[in-house]
Amino acid sequence: MMTLRALARILAPVGLVALAACQTVQEKPSDTAGASSTATQTTPSTPATGAQQPQAQAGAQQQAAPVQIFLADTQEQAGWARVDVQPNGVLFVNPRAVVVRQDLVGVQAGTNDSKEGLLALDLTPEAAQRLLQVTTQFPKKRLALVVGDTMLAAPAYGSPVKDGRLIFMVGTEANALAAARAIAGQEATQTNGKK
Repeated sequence: MMTLRALARILAPVGLVALAACQTVQEKPSDTAGASSTATQTTPSTPATGAQQPQAQAGAQQQAAPVQIFLADTQEQAGWARVDVQPNGVLFVNPRAVVVRQDLVGVQAGTNDSKEGLLALDLTPEAAQRLLQVTTQFPKKRLALVVGDTMLAAPAYGSPVKDGRLIFMVGTEANALAAARAIAGQEATQTNGKK
């Protein structure tokens, strides 16, 4: 019960970002033909080599925001937390995260041809397999992306997610860049330029 309350409090700021209710998770980067007019490639902080490994890792981890991806649905599910979203919507969110920050091997921000912000998350093979199992077990639900205390997107998926890369529409390019920097930590951010 405490977990559900804590989750509801964490997801409450969802009103700050419009929920993209009709979007679907894109399974391949190639599905977004011409998708990145600009891109920032970041890598979640990885252990440094040598004697400074614990210090470098601790500093980067402190700056990096927590990331979680939850199963969600617009229909009530037993044991799932109710989350009110703006303007008049409701999501029911499974309190157990499917993907967490430690499951990420990379993050990239950019825009599509319409200049909408995109946030791409690259998963470990284990996380990709777990995501495939969960999206197969729970078909036609949503994946709610939470960075820090804010739900950025909750797109629907129509079929099991088979790719190790998730691409979320997050409104603007500024939102995508801010989320990528928050996820990776400022020390890990590198600008790639145009693709």
